[in-house]
Amino acid sequence: MPMMMEDEIDDLFGDQQLGGITNLPSPSTLPRGLIQRIDDLGISGCSQKIAWSNAGCIASIAGDNCAVTLRNLYCNPSTGLWTLSDRDDVRTVTLVHEGLTPKHLSWNHSGTELAVTDTLGNISVISILTSINRWVSKRCVWGAEDNLSDPVGLMWLNQDRLPKLLQHGPAVKNPHGQWAFTGSRFRHPGPHNPHLFGEQTSRNKAALVVVTKAGIIRLLYQGPDGARWLELKGELDSISTAVDLLTHAAICAEKDQSMLVATHSVSSHIRTYRVGVDWSKQCFVIDHLETIMDFSPLNNAFGESKVPPGLPYHYPQLYDLQIVSPTTDVRKKETIPPLLFAFFCNLTDQNDQSSGANEVSTCIVRWELTSIKPTLHPSFSQLASKKSSSANSSQLQSDVTFKRLQDVQLSKFVVAIRELHLGITLVLCLSDGNVEFRNRSTLGPIPRDDTWDRVSSIMQVGMEFPTGGPCLHAALSPSACALVTLDENNVATVRFMQMPPDYSVNTLDDAVPEAVAVACLMQFNMACGGYGNHHDDLSAIMQVFQQQHLKDRRQQSENFIHTFLSDMYRILQLSVDYSGDIKTEIYLKNVLHQKTLSMQLSLGYRGEQQHRTLSSKVASAALQLRWAALTFAMGLKPNPPGTILSAEAEFNRTETVRSFFGIISWTLSLMNYIMDELFCLLAEVEEDETINQELLVARIHACNTPALALLFVSQSRLLFKYNLRFFRGINAEATQSKSHNPVWREVGDIFSKSPIAPQQFDRVIADVETSIRSVYESNQIPDNERKDIEKNILISGTVPPKLWPAVESLLKKTLRTMGANVNRAELYFNDISWIGLSDDQASDQWRREHRLDIVRKVEVPKRVRIRRCTRCCSVMEDAAPPKGTTGWLVNMWRTCVCGNWWMDIEDKRKDEFVVR
Repeated sequence: MPMMMEDEIDDLFGDQQLGGITNLPSPSTLPRGLIQRIDDLGISGCSQKIAWSNAGCIASIAGDNCAVTLRNLYCNPSTGLWTLSDRDDVRTVTLVHEGLTPKHLSWNHSGTELAVTDTLGNISVISILTSINRWVSKRCVWGAEDNLSDPVGLMWLNQDRLPKLLQHGPAVKNPHGQWAFTGSRFRHPGPHNPHLFGEQTSRNKAALVVVTKAGIIRLLYQGPDGARWLELKGELDSISTAVDLLTHAAICAEKDQSMLVATHSVSSHIRTYRVGVDWSKQCFVIDHLETIMDFSPLNNAFGESKVPPGLPYHYPQLYDLQIVSPTTDVRKKETIPPLLFAFFCNLTDQNDQSSGANEVSTCIVRWELTSIKPTLHPSFSQLASKKSSSANSSQLQSDVTFKRLQDVQLSKFVVAIRELHLGITLVLCLSDGNVEFRNRSTLGPIPRDDTWDRVSSIMQVGMEFPTGGPCLHAALSPSACALVTLDENNVATVRFMQMPPDYSVNTLDDAVPEAVAVACLMQFNMACGGYGNHHDDLSAIMQVFQQQHLKDRRQQSENFIHTFLSDMYRILQLSVDYSGDIKTEIYLKNVLHQKTLSMQLSLGYRGEQQHRTLSSKVASAALQLRWAALTFAMGLKPNPPGTILSAEAEFNRTETVRSFFGIISWTLSLMNYIMDELFCLLAEVEEDETINQELLVARIHACNTPALALLFVSQSRLLFKYNLRFFRGINAEATQSKSHNPVWREVGDIFSKSPIAPQQFDRVIADVETSIRSVYESNQIPDNERKDIEKNILISGTVPPKLWPAVESLLKKTLRTMGANVNRAELYFNDISWIGLSDDQASDQWRREHRLDIVRKVEVPKRVRIRRCTRCCSVMEDAAPPKGTTGWLVNMWRTCVCGNWWMDIEDKRKDEFVVR
């Protein structure tokens, strides 16, 4: 065999025909794994590796693809700073999926259930139990029938809930210094899960829609018990050849209780459908709208392609398909139709001198979907036989027209897309770690301006994400104020929005903190109107803003928090005035009170090494009083006179009462604490004829005591009266039954050891209410001003000058009259260090050496499993509920008194908790 010449050897693999191997882009200049990530996205639309739930849990697929990793934001009790928790692996997922690799993650809207799909198409659900990092993997709710069952599109249906009042903005500051908010009622569009089973309904149960590679659409929905999953099945289009198989599917809800579905096939066709659900016939109603044959980016979208012909990927490549629901832009008072987005990526050659390096750019192809209502010709109305049809022409199905909009070019690869502000804003997370906020209709960036008296969003006031490193996966928090990214090594990093570096402390105008507070407030309002109770990302960015720009400006920092808290109740249209004849049940059923108090509590928490602010203490006491009231109402309903309980019912009731010992003792200790502080205030002015307001206010702030405020806040008075009513019933039942039941004897001992009897404190509350009412009537204070007074006491912890006549009446009359019947020495030496409101040395020492179970109000034993609140850092023992505890109470214990989730930790040493 003749020897090959040197030139022939050089061209052995046809490099010259390919233009030379040196013409291929070097993958080393791109983030490792990015090309593989693009390839995965191009193969299937269900390839989301990380997701952030509305409950605050961050789920991601582990680097070894053998587990689902859970993380969450939490407030570090040592520093008071918000940070990302350690990973918690759920390896039971692989057991449920029989060893198959997890492929796609998607949370339901409440954030308590996570759908996990694998490479074959099986779908399982991970559900929350009692802690945000304690989950259970259920069996597969849908098993793959064949190798074409792989989902290419998945969406959880909205839950059927009452309309919420949402303030979209902009917020405008009037000449009087007040902010005016613009809002409207909003209801999440259907379809929902309304299937009826006899008298039971599963409207609030979960349901998800799946489109498979074979063009099958399936609706999986929970039954009324929450355990069974039922299914509807339909066919979008027939699959006859391999090129008809689907690669991507996008689904969104329409306002007419239907869904819009767009699919992309191997043959590069986009088909769109309107899909409804006929629950009476248990089937889908599928209407094919249009097939888009030519949807590639325009010739000049990417410019002249620099990719050599030998590259083993086809570019430009479609890697994502999105369709967003119609919405209403309240600012412009117009309806925005649905939009369809097709995301394409392309490679830029490293030899292009204009770029200087390999890059992956993105082109977004867009269509606007406009509904046209069909009408009958007017001549039909002249035909008697057609009158009924003409009259019902408004019920005809509307047609949809597709209008292609101008393509949008981005210099980076988009790794994640999120809707914000009810779909008005789109958030794009880029592969270089940057985040862009863009207008939905134009896809133009939302600019920053310096108009501080007109605020529309957090982005408009200038907040942005700091520059981060390259990433392959990204997930935004529910309010889009925090970002978690995964890099090429699957390492998670969290970033919070902040002001840009050019906003220095010296140049920061006084109007800027106020505008930032209002922008955060508008986002908080959206969070309250949505699913879940997660707004910790807002607390985190407000904390970052204070540390960066207001750390050495105490008055500005206090004004920043006061602006947020003061307008918080205005934007929610939530009244805190309960001085009238209002039923306590109305207050307890309104969860907005818990959300607002929880936010107030969080903003005043600075870690275990520092004392809470006065405002935070008022919120903490009010939340715990609310918790006690709910506990008594649900677990200790009074028996009608003459009721004879069975042995089992009697046992359950006594065990329930035993579990309430700590709550009863805590409430009595809180009453004793308030009375002791009031007597100390009386001692300051006992010899004076009139009260020295400045002296008392100075002492209140020096001692950081919320005692006086808790008596003058109508919410806490309402809860005190409600709890005292149960105390009277418990005390009476203990008096009647203590002879034959030791539990009731112990209850009687708890009441007898209290220096202040419940009836004495009840009289104090009655006198305070009478004095306040007298001040309001004598000064003819209008309702609006009275509501502002009540709100300012709640958020500041101080009594305004207009109510000081009531303070003087309390100290000079009520306490002096009661003093003869109170053992002042016993009250003074009564141990109140454990209730968490005092800042003296004894209280600080107790907190260092002990842990208080915030739910049961008992000391937590050492070296036991413990749950800690991710927001307020309160703890409770991870123990089974006592026998006889009602299911409603057990459900209450799933969250902290502030409404946030627990996270499991382990107490390994006396003074240290370690995240599990």
